[in-house]
Parts: sequence; C-alpha cells; structure tokens
Amino acid sequence: MQTFHNDTLSPLGTVRTIHILNTGEIISSLAEYEKVEERFSWVNKRDILSKLLHLRNLTDHHKFSVVVIYEDGQLIREHINVDENFKPLSFC
Repeated sequence: MQTFHNDTLSPLGTVRTIHILNTGEIISSLAEYEKVEERFSWVNKRDILSKLLHLRNLTDHHKFSVVVIYEDGQLIREHINVDENFKPLSFC
C-alpha cells in the first residue's frame, strides 16, 4: 500500500469569487452578496463549486485565482494565478 506524506504534496492555492453588478459595482464579501443574491439566480452553484475546486489545483500557493461572475450578460470568467492587488474589469 502506498502512503503519502504532507511534505510531498504541494499546497493548494486560494480561489475567490467576485460578483459584478450591471452598474460595475464589485461585490466581494458575503454580506454584500447576500443583499443581491437574487440577481445571480441564473448561476449554477454546482458548476461554480466545480470551477473553484479545479482552480485550487492550478493555483500557486503564493498567488490566488478568481472566478468573476458578471450580472451583465450572465458571464463567468476565470483568472488564474493573479497577484493580491488584482481587480477584474468592471464591464466585460
């Protein structure tokens, strides 16, 4: 039986979600999102979770990745291995 040790596994990266309203306002906290959640009812949460888990494996431990969900056009964009000060475009 093969065993794995924690020191041989690479750390998983951090992945965040950001929602952008039609107005261009960036929603990045849970409290803000809860106020506008119904505007994103078209988003398949299972698909987003799948994207988050996939991106964790692709993201370096000293960087992070972002799933940006745009209300306008109902678009979803992924940004991999961005710096801490990364801000997505407010409009697609």
